[in-house]
Amino acid sequence: MDVFIAGGNGAIGQALIDQYRHWAQAAEQPLRIYATFHRQRPSPEADVEWLQVDLRDSGSISETADYLQRHISSLDHWHCCSGYLHGDDGVPEKALKSMQQTKLLGDFAVNSIGPLLLFQACAPMLKRAELAKAVFVSAQVGSIEDNRSGGWYGYRMSKAALNMGIRCAAIECMRWRKPPVVVAVHPGTTQSALSDPFVANRQPPPQTAKACGEKLFALTQSLQTEKNGTFLRLDGSTIPW
Repeated sequence: MDVFIAGGNGAIGQALIDQYRHWAQAAEQPLRIYATFHRQRPSPEADVEWLQVDLRDSGSISETADYLQRHISSLDHWHCCSGYLHGDDGVPEKALKSMQQTKLLGDFAVNSIGPLLLFQACAPMLKRAELAKAVFVSAQVGSIEDNRSGGWYGYRMSKAALNMGIRCAAIECMRWRKPPVVVAVHPGTTQSALSDPFVANRQPPPQTAKACGEKLFALTQSLQTEKNGTFLRLDGSTIPW
């Protein structure tokens, strides 16, 4: 099996890599994982090919896809676990007065535009799989219907844009000769560098990355074509767009 994981060095991405390893060992199946990182290259691993990609740079995305196409014929599972909530460009906006163009553009670049361009670039390899599965880690706060508290403008808006792109891609991909399963998944609040500043005193505490990885892997394995184009929780239930 050939697997691609964008953001493989993040908490959820690394936990997902571990789950694929456990599965491959138990099932005695060959496995090759291609995972991306942004800045610091992870330590070499025998079963992981680490690729540097900047989701803000379309050229970097194209280079990654070109490398993959030179080395593999098809991709069975495709994951995007990347996300941006806070960092060099600022923190989540609680009010209109806090919005700044640089932060908003950064949110959209990493949370919606970059992942969709990466999926576009990998589509030729996914087309060759018998049942390709593409899982985008989104967020329930990106649901327009579910929004009852407001705030977090850039993150909510960029995840809503991602969800629309996923829905569009899922509809188009159903026309492939071998239709894939393309879904958005809300992973639930998870202990990670992304969430840590906002959940320090949360009770009960958020789930561990290991628990999230286990559920995300199980969900991916269970996906069939009837789930194409849906927005899911880790338990398989649907979220309104």
